[in-house]
Amino acid sequence: MIILGIDPGITGGAAIISTEIYRKPIVEEAARMPIYMEGKKELIDSENLFKWWMKWPIDVVVIEWVHAMPAQGVTSSFSFGRSTGAVEAVAKLVAPKIVWVSPQRWKKHHGLLKKDKRASLDLAAEKFGDAWKWHKRVEDGIAEAALVALWCVDNLK
Repeated sequence: MIILGIDPGITGGAAIISTEIYRKPIVEEAARMPIYMEGKKELIDSENLFKWWMKWPIDVVVIEWVHAMPAQGVTSSFSFGRSTGAVEAVAKLVAPKIVWVSPQRWKKHHGLLKKDKRASLDLAAEKFGDAWKWHKRVEDGIAEAALVALWCVDNLK
C-alpha cells in the first residue's frame, strides 16, 4: 500500500510511505511543501504537487485536519485555509481515498501530545531510520507528514 501523509501549510510537508505485510513502513519520498511567490505572498505550488504525487500509485492520502487558532489573524487564517484547500484539491485528483486526522489524534497515538517539534523529528528518525534529514528543525513538517501516514498504517487496517 502507498500512503501519502500531509502536514498542510506553507511550512508543512508531505511524505509517501510504502507498506507491505511483514515489513516495516518505508519513507519512499518526502519533501517540504513546494511554494512559489505571487507578489509578496507564498503560495502552495499545486502544479508541482500534482506532478510529484502522480508518479506514485497512491492508495490513501492522510491530511492533518487543522483549523484556525483563536490568536491567529484573519490574513493568516485565510492563507492557511487556502494552502489546505490547494493540498486537498490535488489529493482528490491523485488518490481514491482521503482521510483527515486531527493533530490531537495522531499525536496521542504516537505519544507526542504537548511535545515540541523536536520530538516529532526524533520519533520519525526512530521509526524510519536516519535516511531522511530528521535532524533539521526546518524539516519538522516532513517528519510530521510521515508520522501522519504512519498513524494511518496503524489505524486503518
